[in-house]
Amino acid sequence: MKENKGMTRLISLQVPHETLKQDLDNFRQKALDFGASLAQIVPAEWAEVDERVRLKCAISLCPNYGRNIYCPPHGFEPEFMRKALSRYSWAILFALDVIPPEHFADPTLHHELGIKWMKKTIEIAGRVETLAFSNGYYLALGLCQASCLETLCNQERCRLLDGSKCPYPLKARPSIEGLGIDVFALVTKAGWDIYPIYRSIDPKSVPRALSVGIVFIC
Repeated sequence: MKENKGMTRLISLQVPHETLKQDLDNFRQKALDFGASLAQIVPAEWAEVDERVRLKCAISLCPNYGRNIYCPPHGFEPEFMRKALSRYSWAILFALDVIPPEHFADPTLHHELGIKWMKKTIEIAGRVETLAFSNGYYLALGLCQASCLETLCNQERCRLLDGSKCPYPLKARPSIEGLGIDVFALVTKAGWDIYPIYRSIDPKSVPRALSVGIVFIC
């Protein structure tokens, strides 16, 4: 099968407003075309970095804590992320409706079926990021609500922590929450329904489960 090759656009340091508007809408539509259930253009400032989010990675302890180079206590500190994200103005927020919600809410199903949803989210974030990059937005940054250790590697420990090479250097990325971004607040600002899912929840009580991603554009 012949591989489809991408296009490229001249980089401009001052993108006309109308061009930016058209590009953002195109990236939003592409997120839907790539498989997202929901996609919205949002102000980048909606992605609020809160130290309490990283604190929740440690209390109570997330299974990925300390096992991934991108997960706390490793990774980028909140103040660095706050400064970096403040340089962006717009982002594409997207989500996959996990159907049935039990794929996320039932621990017996999550490892096999929930991971598939998270892999799809990583794929969409990467494809939208690449599309934005090819259109001249060379600082575009895609993130997902998932640990790449759990989703891509399925290893006990990130290879980079032991001095080895990452097997997925172009796909691996920090989780949104691992960087301290408040996903619940972000999704709620977008007007989407989102519910807490925790280890002892009755899976059938969850009305909706979302796998969330975001691509910061410019």
